[in-house]
Order: sequence, then C-alpha cells, then structure tokens
Amino acid sequence: MYSHDELTSAEREVWDAFPEGRSVDLRTGVPEDDRVAGGGLWGSERTVQATVIAALLLGANTAQPGSVACLRLAGARISGHLNLAGAQLDQSLWLEDCWFDESVDLLGATTQTLVISGSRVPGLEAHSARIEGNLDLRNSVVEGTAFSPFNRVSTAVSLSDARISGVLLLNGAELIAPEGWALAAGGLVMEGGVFCRGGFIAHGEVRLVGAQLPGGLFMKGARLERPGPRGVPPPGQRRCLGTPLHQRFHGERHRTPAGYADLGQPDL
Repeated sequence: MYSHDELTSAEREVWDAFPEGRSVDLRTGVPEDDRVAGGGLWGSERTVQATVIAALLLGANTAQPGSVACLRLAGARISGHLNLAGAQLDQSLWLEDCWFDESVDLLGATTQTLVISGSRVPGLEAHSARIEGNLDLRNSVVEGTAFSPFNRVSTAVSLSDARISGVLLLNGAELIAPEGWALAAGGLVMEGGVFCRGGFIAHGEVRLVGAQLPGGLFMKGARLERPGPRGVPPPGQRRCLGTPLHQRFHGERHRTPAGYADLGQPDL
C-alpha cells in the first residue's frame, strides 16, 4: 500500500482524482512532445507506476460519497508491468495516448469498461477475462509478447475464451506479431459487435476459431498482413479473417453460425 508522500507529483494527481472519477491529462499541448512514439523518453513528471494504477483499481483509495470512482489518465508513461491477473475490478479504466513500458495482464480478470486508446502497449493478455462493458483499443499499437502458457507463439492481443458484454473496438489499431498471432480470440464470446475498421492493421494471424459474434464482425478497410504460421499471402494481397477461415474482401455480408461478418469494399 502506498502512502501519499511516496508518490510522485504525477502519481499524486492521479491518486487524488480517482475517487471522484476526474480526468488527469499529462500532455503538454506541444504536438512533437506528445507523440506517443516518443513516450519512452518522457520523464518523471509524466510517469505513473503500473503498481499505483493497480493499487487504485484494487481499492487503495475509495470513492467519495456521491461520486463514481474511475481512473482516467492521458499522456502518461506507465512504468512497470500492469498486472491485474485474476482481479475483480469495480471501476472503469480509461487510458489515452499513453506509453506502456511493459505488457498489460488481465488473465482471468473481471473488469468494467476498459479503454486503452491511442497508446503503445507491448502486449495485452486477457485470456478468460470477463469485461462488463466495452474493450476499446482504438488507434493503439499493440506489439507481440513472448510465448505464454496459453499461446504457443508471440501474441499481440490475447482474448481467447474471454467474454465481453459490450463491443470490441479495434478501429485504427495496429496489432504487431508478424511471426505469430496478432489477435488470438479463439472461443471469444461477444454480446456486441467486433469493429476492425478505420485503418485497422494486423501483422500476423487473426484467430477467431469458435468465437461467438452475434453482433457481427466489421472489417471494412482493414488490412491483414503476414499471417505468420499459415504462410505469407502474395505481395499486395490483403485478406480479411471472417468465419470460418480467411476470406477476401468482396463487399458482402457473410452469414456464419455465430453471427455475420461485414467485410466491406476492398481497399487495394
């Protein structure tokens, strides 16, 4: 447990804002200084330890009467491993334009809405997680992590056997695991739709084996490159993963046993 005196100024700001759900924005307003690609160079004035975030979400600073606690943070460098494996989280987490030094672990966790948008994350593990709300990774870059007991290859986003009561938003996201799995979502159960539009790119295999997608899979304008273990497609060919296996864009809506896939028009 942290004491207030142990925290940096940025961490104290997050700590004090959490009980009332107030937003903390550590961005400078100078575009060249706020580019997330350079977030590994942000100093202590913009750095928040992952353990501080975890402590707050696990009840270190309770909500104020009449307020809904929520962690809302923008423009921060998250240092250390954000380990929430097996956690029961009653608050939402909203992180925007953040740089993560290490991966995010939600293995077997139960959470509310989780937003990590416009950020750089070296891997998201959410195998068997339960998300009571939306999972929003719009415009984020998620890179493949090392092998895990559940994924035998490098994986950027792991949602195998997870359940999401809202929607999965991957619009504009880039998932990077060129020799492995960009998205491992076998057995994923969705209540809402899966949206991979607006410039979504997957470097590596997208796996939806046995996924239940009654709200639909929307991939108009998406690009899948280097599907890894299944072989590399011909140069210039872009593929969309529908159900049951890879399907090219034809501007059609494909019916599947678990929902439908709207593949949109080709963007070649």
